[in-house]
Amino acid sequence: MKNPDNKTIAITFDDGYKDVYEFAFPVLSQYNISATVFIITDYIGKRNDWDANLGWIHYEHLNEDEIRFLQKAGWEIGSHSVSHKSIHGMTENEIIYQLTCSKEILEDKFAQRIDFFAPPFGSISNRIRTLTLRSGYKGVCGFYSFKYYKNQLLPGIIPRLAVYRTDTIESVRRKLLRDSNLFKEVLKQNIINFCSNATIIVNTLR
Repeated sequence: MKNPDNKTIAITFDDGYKDVYEFAFPVLSQYNISATVFIITDYIGKRNDWDANLGWIHYEHLNEDEIRFLQKAGWEIGSHSVSHKSIHGMTENEIIYQLTCSKEILEDKFAQRIDFFAPPFGSISNRIRTLTLRSGYKGVCGFYSFKYYKNQLLPGIIPRLAVYRTDTIESVRRKLLRDSNLFKEVLKQNIINFCSNATIIVNTLR
């Protein structure tokens, strides 16, 4: 989506939950806006058993027909790995498997080139960037960390700012304007993302 200042806004959804199809798509369609949805290939059409939710509440992921519907409506499909396991502690071969296998599965199922990868839990390192580009992707999309706040981005890295259910219109405005208040949003996102480490910890104990 472009504005008069020639700035581009990309809307993305990680995990590929069914509510993207049920709620986000109808709203965005009213404004002729498409988006990108990052899919976990092992969980297409399944519940999010990978997530350690409070109360053990589970949600459904998009099935193949729903993904194809979004695709035909102009949405882009990206990879969110095979299994949604944190890739930071993985060996190089394990990371490459998550990258290449998910890419091949999605390209085979949906006959669409998969150009972008969003690592589970959003954190990007130069190692992940290098392996992502080596695996045939154009870029890796992750959370906006402090190291990107002032430093120049390396080629292939696309930092994102999450919008949470607790965000206000003012919070969203700060994310879009990228002014001095952006620091507040980067700080908030890093705190929330740190809390998501609970899922990583629980999954290692299973």
